[in-house]
Amino acid sequence: MKKLKFLVCLAIASVCLSSCMVTKTSVGNYKENKGQVYEYSKDRQGYLFWGLLPVGKCDITTPTDQNCQVRTRTTFVDGLVSLLTGGIYSMQTVQVVAKKDAKDQSAFAKGDKVAYPTNLSCTKFESGVIESLLDDETCLVKAENGKMKKVKLENLAK
Repeated sequence: MKKLKFLVCLAIASVCLSSCMVTKTSVGNYKENKGQVYEYSKDRQGYLFWGLLPVGKCDITTPTDQNCQVRTRTTFVDGLVSLLTGGIYSMQTVQVVAKKDAKDQSAFAKGDKVAYPTNLSCTKFESGVIESLLDDETCLVKAENGKMKKVKLENLAK
């Protein structure tokens, strides 16, 4: 019975003490560059003993121009692994994002089916159809749920 209480307390402590933190580190001219954000590479980094000892190295690459952003976060799956192992083994997801140059993007037109980010960190996307081009930088997109959204062209993907 004492072992069960101990395990329950350990599980509750793991849940309460873990977090879904995000660390963003911009490299080069990432913030100044304009363009569509896309995932360049992604991997998971493992740790032992509550993050004290790294296990191996992430196999991620960066763009040749070195303009990117490295995002390190604890996802739900990472937290679940930590919970199930009592924190003895834990993980973090490492993602490298870059921006496609606006000049490289093909022209968008009315009726094109596109995807666009729904949050500032560009981790969640929604799809819709371009209803109209407002100017050289923005357009009006009708989302799948029927709502109209004003979106910058640099944030769109076909």
